[in-house]
Amino acid sequence: MNLRYVIALSLSIALAFSLFPSLSAFAQSTTAAPAAAAIDPAKLTLPDPAECLRRVRAFEPTLLNLKDTCKGTINAIIPDAAAYEKTLPPIDKVIAEKDAKNFRNYGGLSEAFYYNDNADRGKELFSKFEANAESILGAEDTFLGLVKGDIGLYYYFQNDFANAETYILDAVSKLEPHLNAANSNNVLSSYMALCLIYDKAGKQDKALAYATKAVDLSIRQRQAPVK
Repeated sequence: MNLRYVIALSLSIALAFSLFPSLSAFAQSTTAAPAAAAIDPAKLTLPDPAECLRRVRAFEPTLLNLKDTCKGTINAIIPDAAAYEKTLPPIDKVIAEKDAKNFRNYGGLSEAFYYNDNADRGKELFSKFEANAESILGAEDTFLGLVKGDIGLYYYFQNDFANAETYILDAVSKLEPHLNAANSNNVLSSYMALCLIYDKAGKQDKALAYATKAVDLSIRQRQAPVK
């Protein structure tokens, strides 16, 4: 089995953004042509922060729909996380041998436990994954950021905004310097989640800043593929 499943949650987020109307579709002037009209990406411009915030707020129901998308994708690939863990070498052995392939598998498995209602085991595995990620995968590797962002979204879906903010902020700090086509939707969903977290907390300056980042990235995605 190809254990690329470890990025399945990230891929499901990207898929969801391709299936639902993305922010790119809203990243145009308030006097836009009817929805049926074709949008010329070259003419998309970044609106003011207040308008960006309005658009992210409007997108919140779609973001929340990702909860079921994420869980369904994980369940389809790993229907029984505990059983799958038994097929892997023990995590302490993987760490001792610096087995990068199975180490990544454990990173993805930690997500599976979170999204399959065993957050305690997910947290236990992730703590070991996080503690050893740099030494095994390298300081520039973005996989930790992807996993951490996905777990941050899990907390967001649980309305645990304190943990969501902590995880997502760290994920963004790891992914932003290495933004590419493979992770741009992860970063976009993180920007939106942070915007909504700060908006609900009444921290409008931060909400406006992340709303602007989200719409700006969505425009760049529409105008040219992120490389």
